[in-house]
Amino acid sequence: MPDTRPTAQHVIATALDKIGSGFHTLHVQHVHGWSVREQRAELVFITGDGRAEFGEGQQDALRAVTHLVEEAMSSGIGILTVVSNTLATSEPSVALYRVHDGRCVTAEDYDVERYSECPEALAAAVRYRAEREQLARRLYEPRGLRPIAAAALPR
Repeated sequence: MPDTRPTAQHVIATALDKIGSGFHTLHVQHVHGWSVREQRAELVFITGDGRAEFGEGQQDALRAVTHLVEEAMSSGIGILTVVSNTLATSEPSVALYRVHDGRCVTAEDYDVERYSECPEALAAAVRYRAEREQLARRLYEPRGLRPIAAAALPR
């Protein structure tokens, strides 16, 4: 049976496709046992042709983010945060994803899947997610980098 698990590149491209064109910051936190590693990258994504533009060093940063997402899909758990400035919203939007067991789901779907049997735990997860979104808006708001390189995102 072929491996039907999506690649990290596909996960990232799908998330950006859903959000649309604009300035994006991708942040991933990979937790495995006692180890916690984080990586962040900024890019300008243009829908339609799937092209991304990068500031200095950000193409390598995206490769590092992709690597950590791939590791989170194999072992441990990852939290992928995408903070975006788009024309569709007046303030930065936040998309949170949980990455584990070879899949990537929205944080909302993950919480419902995990805590649906216990309403108190689900309510606590919703509050925590809202706090994390507010923190992400402040910490990872895209700065509007000046692109120096462009490339098509791998799918």
